[in-house]
Amino acid sequence: MDIKLVGIVAIGGAIGAVSRYSIPSLFPGHYGISNTIVINLIGSLFLGILFGAISAGLDISEETVLLIGTGFLGAFTTMSTFALESVELMQENQFMAIMYIFISIFGSIFLAWGGYSVMINFMQ
Repeated sequence: MDIKLVGIVAIGGAIGAVSRYSIPSLFPGHYGISNTIVINLIGSLFLGILFGAISAGLDISEETVLLIGTGFLGAFTTMSTFALESVELMQENQFMAIMYIFISIFGSIFLAWGGYSVMINFMQ
């Protein structure tokens, strides 16, 4: 294991975690589920953009991918919170839970695909 690369992931992860923590302060009065959806959708879009750019031939270093993709976006997005909120919401309102799960999963896939596709087409 390359200690330099571990450090790069750690730096990206620290910035991503602080950014994740800061999102609720940008949207006062909107807590929990809405923040989680916004965070995961944004993260999916940016990861799609990053890997779309790579697939289109943009020369992005391994260090940059690790910093942004693995570190920042890995810490910024939140699968575990999504899972827990889904379970909690299922106990309160099954319809809302299904909508939350649907929007989170399919919205994330759609935005990752959209970001990827835009970069592929933009770079050609």
